[in-house]
Amino acid sequence: MHQIQLELMLTALSTGGLSLEEVWLDYCALGGRRTEAHVERFLQAEPGRPDDDADLGDLDRDILAHALNEMFWDRNLPSCVPYILDSMGGVRTTDSPTISAAAAWLLTDEEAETERLRSLTASGLLASGPAPALDALVSEARDAFEVSSASVALIGADHRFLKASVGPLRQLLPRQETFCSEVVHASAPLVLPDTLGDEQFRHHPLVTGKPSLRFYAAYPLRGPGGWNIGTFCILDQYPHRFSAGDRRALHGFADRAQREVRRHPHDDGGAPGIDVGEL
Repeated sequence: MHQIQLELMLTALSTGGLSLEEVWLDYCALGGRRTEAHVERFLQAEPGRPDDDADLGDLDRDILAHALNEMFWDRNLPSCVPYILDSMGGVRTTDSPTISAAAAWLLTDEEAETERLRSLTASGLLASGPAPALDALVSEARDAFEVSSASVALIGADHRFLKASVGPLRQLLPRQETFCSEVVHASAPLVLPDTLGDEQFRHHPLVTGKPSLRFYAAYPLRGPGGWNIGTFCILDQYPHRFSAGDRRALHGFADRAQREVRRHPHDDGGAPGIDVGEL
């Protein structure tokens, strides 16, 4: 799988007429941590004889793959690079959920998480290109609530990925460093009018460090089988009063996002243009 991914990265660079510099800049914008020289060494590794010193690691490989795929999507071309980690950091699975979230109480935590990740994969959201309807929705929500940022966030096994966003937000974050993971776990909305006034979140990395969040509000989004796969959220660097009417309004935005998620073509088990059964 690793060699197939590398070969398809090289094919994408060649057929797309993409320069290493522009791909590396997109990779860095998505959270990539390696230097341009390191990425170049990785791409120039001799086929069949990997250079351990040049390897990026699975997460950075997938960030580079996503940068290439996004550049193809921006050109209205089909993407062609698969991911090593399913759901941006998890065990690869090609099945839809085998049980409804309503029966989650019958499962262990580990089994429930496996079903949730199956739902995320089956939603098709990770393996598809930009979602203009969701992009428009987060922009509308940011303006409506007069906040700095809004997003549709997807929660993988280990990372949070933004399917649609507006504002100063990182595309990829470790799951344990996000508020959205709490919403998915609790299966309930979360409203923090002032994070510094909340004992649980006042020392959170997103509060004490960049982007210095003081306000957060979100509703969960569900995938196939009713499993929580992500959130619709609004965020700001200033505290906000949030009335019952505001909650209803945010719920309305989340409902609209949920309808878009349901309309999204379900994944057939692999990245676009790739038959996972052949990998």
